[in-house]
Amino acid sequence: MNTKVNIIEDFKYYLVSKGLGSRTIKEYILDVLKFQEFVENEVINLINLLDLSEDRILKIIQKYVSILKLEKNQSNRGINRKLSAIKKFFLFAFKNGLTNKNISNLIEMLKTPKTLPKAISISDLKQFILNIDLFIDSNKKLSTFKKNFLKVRNRLIIYFLFFTGVRVSELVNIKINEIDFESNTIKVLGKGNKERIVIFSDELKDLINEYLTIRKDFIKDNEYLFISLRKKRITPRMIQILFKKLSKLVMKSFNITPHVLRHTFATVMLSNGADIVSIKELLGHSSLSTTQIYTKVSIQHLKDNYKLNKVL
Repeated sequence: MNTKVNIIEDFKYYLVSKGLGSRTIKEYILDVLKFQEFVENEVINLINLLDLSEDRILKIIQKYVSILKLEKNQSNRGINRKLSAIKKFFLFAFKNGLTNKNISNLIEMLKTPKTLPKAISISDLKQFILNIDLFIDSNKKLSTFKKNFLKVRNRLIIYFLFFTGVRVSELVNIKINEIDFESNTIKVLGKGNKERIVIFSDELKDLINEYLTIRKDFIKDNEYLFISLRKKRITPRMIQILFKKLSKLVMKSFNITPHVLRHTFATVMLSNGADIVSIKELLGHSSLSTTQIYTKVSIQHLKDNYKLNKVL
């Protein structure tokens, strides 16, 4: 049997056992396969690579990074994604006894500029919401009932992302029985299969109930909150396509994504006086440093609204 295929398959099972999402696993496998192609051009395979000295392995990785940077013209952020996959592969090899060297700790990531997350203004968000029905109304193939279902569902998706700050991958996995209407909370399964409690407003509760009412007439045997017209759980890709269509139709100059609404949630929370630790918990960040970037967003918001320039 092909040992080259075996090690990639074993790596895949390792990633699955760590609870990574299917999309992340697919990206990691593709990145390691690309690295494998490069290694084989160096007249060696992944199995034999593990037997080399640490210095030799690191030099091969450095050469790979140089080619990605100089010949392929890839950004540091894109290269770091590939390095993350390679680091994960070497960690898998070490933990599974394929090598006695933990190279993953020695691989250095490239520096990337810390860019402020994008957020949309509340006025633009309102404009976005006011026009979400436009492309549904133009679809002559849909029945009135299906059009109404989509309008209510799409509006709820946008409100849900803004009022809770959840990731789109978390949104699609919410089950109806995980919603507590008494305490206005929802149990969410986040990154690394970590559960957290998300709070929602009374306004969002009303929208959820409105959606559940029309949903009940559409389908009765699906446990997931958000479903497609095919009566299956909605996918992250479907939501991303929805946002792309809406942005093109409504905003034109600004591309609104589900992640933009997550950033907007954090920015508005901070601007309204919420403390950084609470925002960290609500967003499901594992590190406070990830959340602290929103303090810079809030400072920019304050500067934009500072009205004492040239008063005297």
